[in-house]
Amino acid sequence: MSSTLRSEVIEIDAPFMLGLTVAFLGAVLLASGSEMQSRAVFQSGGRWLSFLRSPRWLIGLLLLGIAVSTNFVALALAPVSAVQAMSVIALAASAAYSGLMGRVSMTRANLLSVLVCILGVLGFIAILAAHPSDGPSALAAPQQLVIATTILATLSALGLGAVILGRNSRSVGLRFFGLFIGAMTFGSITTVFKVLVSIVLARGFAAALTDSNALFGLGVIAIGGVVANVLLQRSHYAFPAPVVVAALTTIDPVTAAVIGITVIGEAALTVVPASGLILCGVTACIGVIGVSQLTRTDKKASNPEASTTRDLDSER
Repeated sequence: MSSTLRSEVIEIDAPFMLGLTVAFLGAVLLASGSEMQSRAVFQSGGRWLSFLRSPRWLIGLLLLGIAVSTNFVALALAPVSAVQAMSVIALAASAAYSGLMGRVSMTRANLLSVLVCILGVLGFIAILAAHPSDGPSALAAPQQLVIATTILATLSALGLGAVILGRNSRSVGLRFFGLFIGAMTFGSITTVFKVLVSIVLARGFAAALTDSNALFGLGVIAIGGVVANVLLQRSHYAFPAPVVVAALTTIDPVTAAVIGITVIGEAALTVVPASGLILCGVTACIGVIGVSQLTRTDKKASNPEASTTRDLDSER
């Protein structure tokens, strides 16, 4: 009897642990790719035609592509909220690398902000792991897809607004807003993809391709991905890599967790754990604001006159 129970526990836990392991590897790749792209964008003066041809930026793109692929694999094995929360490892790796390489001025306040981000996101993992869903969601998969896609479309529209407003603006506040919305869009993309994966697993790939809502969801994912990536590249020019990674590993998973809980039904929460989630989310966001105060110590490779050229915000 005990051996049977033990085998069942192992069988249940194995996919979850494998998913977290894959998500961990993706987090390391995310940190590496973001660091390389950040340096390439900054050294190019933010000029699209310059950094898009940079080998460093292209290698970073490859690493980020692999990271996204591993994330999709992890989503098939573990809940979206847990997978997204594991990406907090990327923040620790990025902050440590940038600090050791002398690319940012890391103060005690900055280190504390990084720690606050990590603790806030890890709080999500602890609470969600302690309160798993006690049954199927009240919403069917097609309904989940419509709601999740609507949320993504709304965030994409806000992101597009940030792209347009930021073209001729050097406001740090506006650029931080763009980074914030971009990270939320990435988190929303993950939840839409999670629902699409569940539909494919339940009905088959061919059936999913004939579903108009599924095709619309894929289209919105593509648009949201483009908008979020434009905001991401602008953020690489405006902020050091740890700031961008902090948003991607904090705002992104918080957004995914909220949608995962309210739409997909990935957790069964009462008042106390729900309050704990809110507290962890607020704590993590405060940490991101603190991390945004990091300043670069490295300089652009371009000449002093590069500052007078069109940067990423004004170049097509």
